Amino acid sequence: MLPKKMAVTLTLTLAMLATSPGILPARAAVIDDLQQVATTMAPAEYQQLASRVNSYTRIYRVEEGDTLERLGRRFQADPELIAAMNGLEPGVTLTAGQFLVLPHMADQTYTVTAGDTLWSIARRYSVDAGQLAAANGIADSRNLRVGTILTIPGSPAVAAVRPAVSLASRSIDLKPAASLVWPLIGAITSGFGWRGGEFHHGLDIAGNLGDKIRAALAGTVVLSGWGNSIYGQMVKIDHGNGLETVYAHTSRNLVKTGEYVQAGEAIAEVGATGNASGPHLHFEVREKGKAINPEGFLSR
Repeated sequence: MLPKKMAVTLTLTLAMLATSPGILPARAAVIDDLQQVATTMAPAEYQQLASRVNSYTRIYRVEEGDTLERLGRRFQADPELIAAMNGLEPGVTLTAGQFLVLPHMADQTYTVTAGDTLWSIARRYSVDAGQLAAANGIADSRNLRVGTILTIPGSPAVAAVRPAVSLASRSIDLKPAASLVWPLIGAITSGFGWRGGEFHHGLDIAGNLGDKIRAALAGTVVLSGWGNSIYGQMVKIDHGNGLETVYAHTSRNLVKTGEYVQAGEAIAEVGATGNASGPHLHFEVREKGKAINPEGFLSR
């Protein structure tokens, strides 16, 4: 959330606008200096953009194929917040070259205390545990020393958007160019792979209690109920050809076993049932019973 009354009014004269270099670096999606866009916009439009810029924002130039949802995933921000900050409707179509103001949080610091783990700190600040480890040069996440001052990464730096991975390129026989829908928009607080002394078989995605969880792909619900003491209440969907997805720690399931659901359909609500320290979604993709990294299937 942006703090109220934090807008910094920029008083630039028309003479300054006329002499501003206004040269945009090639392919610069994130604009570091507001004056870089001064000569590319009408004065009134520029002043309107400038009035929304402050220390908690960044300027972004829309690229071909961008959507609010894609920007939300890319910059770990709520798409509805991005829309509201720019006076847009949530489902609006973005235009290449359009300038937006995005929420931005600078790096923070945190001093490790007794009982902290890399994942508890990552969850507290809604950052990716892998990014937290990389930002602090942590090779062994099992040995966090009390008193260590960690850098908490702020909003992620812009990165090239990777194209959606076709499931047809895997061993799954699905329609070409098919990919999974993100079941929940939020920060990944724990990735797929080893963490400490155990293997994490999916992605933990941060969310608030009651947030809607959506089916990643169309299929038949084969389990809707209590899984076990680790997964808690969960939903499992069979998509055919040996592909399944799992949605764990739910607070309430919205579908029943045997139902057929469409991709993007709400199937459950975020909870903290089972072995969960707080509300989040544990999401798995299984191919012929074996857990595989979901990020290779999720559209960007």
